[in-house]
Amino acid sequence: MVSKGLSDVTRLSTRLRASWLAIPGLLLSSAAPAFAQQVAAQTGDSRAASPIFQLEAVTVTATRTANSGFDVPASVSTVGREQLDDAQANTLSTVLRTLPNVNFGGGPRPASQSPAIRGLLGPRVILSVDGARRNNDGGVNTPLLLDPDFIKQVDVVRGPVSAAYGSGGLGGVMAFETIGVEDVLAPGKTVGGRIKAGYRSANGEASTNLTGAARTQGVDLLASVTYRDYNTIHTGAGHTGTGGSGSTLPNDGQLKSALVKSTITPNEQNRFQLGYQKFADDLTGPNNPGGNTLFPFSQKLKRRQEQYNAAWAFQDADKRLLDGKLSAYYTKFKLDSESRVVPALDPTSAMTATFGASLQNSTSFETASWMKHRVTYGLDFYRDTAKNQSAGSPNSVLPDGALQAFGGFIQDEIRILNDWTLTGALRQDSYRLSPSGQASSSNDRLSPKIALKYQPWSFLGVYASYGEAFRAPTLTEMFGNLNTTRALFNFRPNPSLKPETSKTKEAGLTLAFDDLLAKGDSLRAKATIFTEDVKDLISQQTIGTYRRVAPFSGTGLIFQQRNVANAERWGGEAEIAYTLDDLTLGLAYSRLRAKDSATGANLYAPPDKASLGVQYRLGDNWTLRYVGQAAAAQHYDSTALRRRDAYVTHDVGVAYDRDWYRVDLGVTNLFDKAYVTYQQSQADTYSYEEGRSVNMTFTARF
Repeated sequence: MVSKGLSDVTRLSTRLRASWLAIPGLLLSSAAPAFAQQVAAQTGDSRAASPIFQLEAVTVTATRTANSGFDVPASVSTVGREQLDDAQANTLSTVLRTLPNVNFGGGPRPASQSPAIRGLLGPRVILSVDGARRNNDGGVNTPLLLDPDFIKQVDVVRGPVSAAYGSGGLGGVMAFETIGVEDVLAPGKTVGGRIKAGYRSANGEASTNLTGAARTQGVDLLASVTYRDYNTIHTGAGHTGTGGSGSTLPNDGQLKSALVKSTITPNEQNRFQLGYQKFADDLTGPNNPGGNTLFPFSQKLKRRQEQYNAAWAFQDADKRLLDGKLSAYYTKFKLDSESRVVPALDPTSAMTATFGASLQNSTSFETASWMKHRVTYGLDFYRDTAKNQSAGSPNSVLPDGALQAFGGFIQDEIRILNDWTLTGALRQDSYRLSPSGQASSSNDRLSPKIALKYQPWSFLGVYASYGEAFRAPTLTEMFGNLNTTRALFNFRPNPSLKPETSKTKEAGLTLAFDDLLAKGDSLRAKATIFTEDVKDLISQQTIGTYRRVAPFSGTGLIFQQRNVANAERWGGEAEIAYTLDDLTLGLAYSRLRAKDSATGANLYAPPDKASLGVQYRLGDNWTLRYVGQAAAAQHYDSTALRRRDAYVTHDVGVAYDRDWYRVDLGVTNLFDKAYVTYQQSQADTYSYEEGRSVNMTFTARF
């Protein structure tokens, strides 16, 4: 029966078999986090070697319940605070872009970097920070404003998640959890903190962070502030003969961000949390932050993000009847631009505000001695409000309006005979889109998902899943309208856009070996393959051209969002890690292909990518680190301007950590490689990435 089920899975598609053969291994992830923590606990050394990436971290994102990311039957990656510190991360993309089938395109400016999961980006990926959705459409600007100094953990779940989270879950979910008091205070301490100062040579960035925490009688309080001053970006193109067209990119600005959190725990059954975040920076650069020096128009851009959130976590003594959470949040994203050219373009303002709330609970019970259930059920609500202005008047290009969504879900995680795990989920969503001055539209959607995992031996697990997802079109996609010859490009509205829907089949395996090559070593591996059929895929298409007029010149393209009746997507990702004493090794690989089923045209799909990581601890204080990444050539996209050449980058680092301080020294893009990532399709957004950068960070703990 088991062999027949697995045989059915392998026959899902010839594309799946091809993807499986292409998966050799991992990114630097490891089964060692638990091992490292255990060693640290035994030796009393908080600086025990940690992996660059994690496989076995606990995640609540994939199923909305706590599970090991390694054991859950889904493609999950986790990045922790240690990985961000080791990489001296100054942007979210620093570490996340090394994960398999995770990409940050848009060029080296953080203002343009948009996260993509399995080649899907923007509103196709659900972004959340401490449970609050970040629903800004983004466009050419990044939809996510969050300083990496505040991040405790990032969970990336690839594949359909609409059964858990509703609209937008085609590509997956990227969930950020901010730091807490327990991440700052040493064991047994009630007051403490850290001061950090850093410098990056590639953009002349100077940064500093101050974090303080206190704990007393069931009350925790944390406050953290960061300041960054950054300048012109030096790319790897300075030695390629391209000269001023790509060797430097203007990007002068200052960033101020803050995080405040308080947790009150009156007893073991209840925990209350309040949080506030603010992100504010002012920068000068091109109107399109992904633009290169051929982009002729400069602006001053003010970016603001605020978030308020509150939560109540409750449980009974044994978590059998009650194990839940009630949360509410409000976020506000705002972009203001002021032209820096003559004649000046009109100043613009774009704002997206989101209010949301969620209630969920888990109940555990047994229907037989060999069958255990954990049933999770709940309700979600959010409302997005968009307001856009140009020269102080309503913006005719980007319409005002609101999107309201409400959903209810139920999920049952069934453990059978300790060897089988069956997870079934069902969610009903309704949403309503209300553009200003236009007729409203609404729709309902039922999203199912089912996953089955079998663990025949302790070292081997296999799983298969089927899930459906959907995404409602955004206000910009349906009603955005730029119709003028005084612009680099135009786009037209399409009020008849339909929601995207997908049906995804996945199959995967896990391998776990201890004492494999030497006593005390550990090897963990996880691989997933998938095939996906997407109906009514929303795709930007060129529908015409026009002759530009001053201050622009040449021929401009006219774009429109249209539905592709049927699209096929397939690929996979794999992660494997090996740990022996103070050494961790790992590899990651991902592959993705997408095409229009009717025409055979190759659609948006980032290139094959492999990553290698090595980390070695010398003695009690020194740690050496290497991360390499290779991207294959993407010369098969039917949109020729999106095609990119292959590249390989290398990062190295060393850290010295003892007593109350830590010093990091690293070099990213060691050989000053000139390369351009895959994403945008304009000649003037062909922007080289950051070149060689010498990075230094000093951290003092108190």
